Amino acid sequence: MTRVDVLVVGAGVIGLATAFHVKQQCPSCSIALVDKHPGPGHGDTGRSAAAFRAFFYSRTNMALAATSIAFYRSIQERENFDLGMKFIGYLFLLSEEKYGALEPVLQELRRRGLGYRVIDAGELEERLGLRTRVRGDEEAELMGLEDIEVGILAENAGIMRPERLVEYYHTRIREMGVETIYNTRVERLIVEPEEPLGLAYEPLPWQRARVAGAVTQHGEIRADVTIIAAGAESPMLLDPIGVDVHAKPKKRQVFVLRANTPGLQRLLHAEGFNPYGVMPFILLPKGVYVRPAPEENAFWVGASDHLGRPFAWEPDPQPEEPYYTYGVYPILRSYLPAFNGARPAAAWAGFYDISIDGQPVVFSEPGLVVAAGTSGSGIMKADAVGRIAAALALGKKKAVLYGGEEIDADILGTKSRRIEDEKLVI
Repeated sequence: MTRVDVLVVGAGVIGLATAFHVKQQCPSCSIALVDKHPGPGHGDTGRSAAAFRAFFYSRTNMALAATSIAFYRSIQERENFDLGMKFIGYLFLLSEEKYGALEPVLQELRRRGLGYRVIDAGELEERLGLRTRVRGDEEAELMGLEDIEVGILAENAGIMRPERLVEYYHTRIREMGVETIYNTRVERLIVEPEEPLGLAYEPLPWQRARVAGAVTQHGEIRADVTIIAAGAESPMLLDPIGVDVHAKPKKRQVFVLRANTPGLQRLLHAEGFNPYGVMPFILLPKGVYVRPAPEENAFWVGASDHLGRPFAWEPDPQPEEPYYTYGVYPILRSYLPAFNGARPAAAWAGFYDISIDGQPVVFSEPGLVVAAGTSGSGIMKADAVGRIAAALALGKKKAVLYGGEEIDADILGTKSRRIEDEKLVI
């Protein structure tokens, strides 16, 4: 049996950031981080689209993302630790109707001084080869596609290399003395009465219970505080002890398309959007996105989906070719004709842990802290989520985000949730 002050379950970016901030705030604390994989970031962190934005309507979301991005930028610029961050921008493509509906949101963002640029349909056509007028096309009509009227380019946004962020946090926690335990699956959490009486079947319903650690395939790890940062697998550990994480796993898939034609080369290296001479991260209607991967001479494409696709867990998720062929590709080529005939050269799949409102869920119970429900924004908000989870683990009322902004440690909790609706959902 192992005994530590804090046990962190999950070595994805949320677990790593949390362990980092717990150790920074409590250097004397003994901390163990455990994961079933052979190393850090081998789960859904390494299967993400690896993009970030600080362009949100919810003030809480904005604070989580903006301060995390600022921290990452400081790592890259002040510590000279290359995270592959490129501020290429996020380009939201909107119909006239959606742009009109979004105008009050944009007014509020302008009032807050949040930088973005409005790009008209003519410029989008010229720079991207975007087909802005699709109405009248039989296939487009069948899919319910709308004409594009305008693009909103959010500038504090871009792409990065998640494996480098994982490496940064992992290197730092190892230097600070955090014990990392890999190839070790957590089988269940240990729940005990706060005041054991030696009775059978404890804890009984009338006893105050607490989480006291975890049983792994290699034995028990006892802890004063256990932090669950297992992403989409969190419900599997929490449901058996009656703790609702209010998040469910949903499969997400990424398809790699090579820039192997002159048209795709022009698109990949579209000028006028950022200092890098590459296209921005593009958000098409119907949830389809296109992310440039210039170092691979390629694009990563995928889509978000809602009604009709299950919340379900798979131990080894695989990409589905029909999902691209019939779900993503028709929309892609309708708006960006350069992709006509493009087939995936590679693909992968992972999971989002989708929360009830698409924003992170961070809360505490006796002996337990949960950091989950990041809903696809784990990388872009990881540092802030880690600081909040660390504050809860150490019994603090406030968390201090990068740059000094204070935030209530329970603001993302399930019982005391105090966040605005997010109106810029992808």
